[in-house]
Amino acid sequence: MKKFFTIILATILFDNAYTQTNTSENIIVITMDGFRWQELFGGADSVLCFDTTAEYSYKYVQKQFWAPTAVERRKKLMPFFWSQIASKGMLLGNRQYGNFVNNANPYWFSYPGYNEIFTGYPDKGVNSNDKIPNPNENVFEYLNKMPEFKNKTVVFGSWDVYSSIFNEARSGLLVNDGFRDLGGKLTERQQLFNRLQHEMPDLFHGGERLDLATFNIAFEYMKVNKPKLMYIGLGDTDEWAHAGRYDYYLDAIQKSDAWIRQIWEYIQSTKEYANKTTLIITTDHGRGSADSSNWKHHGEKIYNASEIWIAAIGPSVPPSGENKTSAHYQQGQIAATIAEWLGKSFKPKHTPLPALSIGKK
Repeated sequence: MKKFFTIILATILFDNAYTQTNTSENIIVITMDGFRWQELFGGADSVLCFDTTAEYSYKYVQKQFWAPTAVERRKKLMPFFWSQIASKGMLLGNRQYGNFVNNANPYWFSYPGYNEIFTGYPDKGVNSNDKIPNPNENVFEYLNKMPEFKNKTVVFGSWDVYSSIFNEARSGLLVNDGFRDLGGKLTERQQLFNRLQHEMPDLFHGGERLDLATFNIAFEYMKVNKPKLMYIGLGDTDEWAHAGRYDYYLDAIQKSDAWIRQIWEYIQSTKEYANKTTLIITTDHGRGSADSSNWKHHGEKIYNASEIWIAAIGPSVPPSGENKTSAHYQQGQIAATIAEWLGKSFKPKHTPLPALSIGKK
């Protein structure tokens, strides 16, 4: 017989009825666009590693990422996640244990996913990737109105649609996306990173810079300005998957894991952040299965494309590691959780998601 608990991510109940109530002073959110839960929890996919008909280098994939077991492969692909977050944070979304995380929006592509993450609302009116200013208030915008977060809330992203997703004109947030230069008074390194982004290959044809540029611009801003609320949107994973380049897709995952390690190590070594900063990592949507070309794609017609994951580490996070409890979470819970972990309450003006009933045997 199932017992039902009404919870949000901030008050997850674990096997020993343990809950975490510590608040954080800072939150850093990082997304890896279109990164499947299958690779996070299982490493390089056994089907795609041995696809001799593939257009990508399957031999390179085998050499760099293959290992006999899923546990070995995932550690090889994402050493930071599996050495640090798995021991000191939490990982949600391994569906092999009945631990489900899903989009609540019915579209399963980027703008609707990012809207849901940051507004807590799967708005059916947000149904394209067009550069339309988001009508919904997001949690960053809400918190930026408070004195402790005013002008300390920032958005960096590879994709040039984030300024619309966060409604830059209305919210007043600092948004640096696409190939835009960072403005204001800059250090020499910041000026260098502004310039270098335009000297890198434009592999994604004008609308999206390489994550290498986004990471360096964002990380240098973090070190210079010490924001309290920060978002970094990485996109290489989605672009290389759409291109059918599983080799580059895995490379992008591994590089992102290394960048996230750098950010976390900086957090832990810096007085403004150490022991008072929580890091949340997730994705906007899933992808199709590996036993067909659907792994390249997503959207409402692609089965499994609503299947996502959430990871977190920091003082607000129970050190539960990989969650193997049967439960079901939705992407829209993240917005309220960001506020909750900062000791605030985000109640959107639009209709919020209902609290979820989590079944536990």
